[in-house]
Amino acid sequence: MANVERASYRAVLRPGADGTESLEAAVRDAAAQAKRLVDDGALLTVGMYRHGDQLFLYAEHMYEGDCRSGSDAVRRAPDDWGWLHGLLRPFPSMNGRDVEEVEWAAMHPVFWFDEPKSADYYTRRPRPDARCGRIAVLYPDKLMDYVCHHQAIVREGLLVGDRYQFISIHDNVLFSYFERPRDRGRRNISGVDRPSEEIRRWLDVDPASHFNHFPEANGDDFLVIDTLFDFGLSSVQEGNHDDA
Repeated sequence: MANVERASYRAVLRPGADGTESLEAAVRDAAAQAKRLVDDGALLTVGMYRHGDQLFLYAEHMYEGDCRSGSDAVRRAPDDWGWLHGLLRPFPSMNGRDVEEVEWAAMHPVFWFDEPKSADYYTRRPRPDARCGRIAVLYPDKLMDYVCHHQAIVREGLLVGDRYQFISIHDNVLFSYFERPRDRGRRNISGVDRPSEEIRRWLDVDPASHFNHFPEANGDDFLVIDTLFDFGLSSVQEGNHDDA
């Protein structure tokens, strides 16, 4: 049985890379490879998103049986694919006790409403209207408070919401993958119908005060950003693959 491991990544363009033909070509190449990875069954869903010089990538990696594809392989995947290589500023990354440089930094998962039990369980039926990305910036002194509250909500497993939403963090930047319509397939992790005490605790600490808001977000905590490309598998039984 095929299983799914979700992951998000962050990258930053090098100075001078924006608007160049080489960047446009690199995005086209990455999109073509992303579609092949979906067609070949290596990825269930993938999307790349941009705001200014910031790039974000969401991927649902597929693997067989009980053996996961390997956290190191997942962590390094976009670097191993060579996506936008040479156009990105490297991040320092710890590998054991050694420090290495990566162009795509693996983000740490923070919050989700549901967990993929298998590729079949997580395949979209029907396909979403849109696969989207949004970002937020936390005040540094509020970062741990945000993370602790949201991890507590996940552990409790009672809050019902968009089963495909997945929020990750790198530095003080949050990236949220979500799909439209937002009310499709609402679930919670536990399957228990009971009010969440942890969401009440989060609402009691003034959530909006944690965010350094984007003016263009018009008061929302998160800003929806541009989609560069996205692909996904829409039906395992029929083998139908979405176009970008």
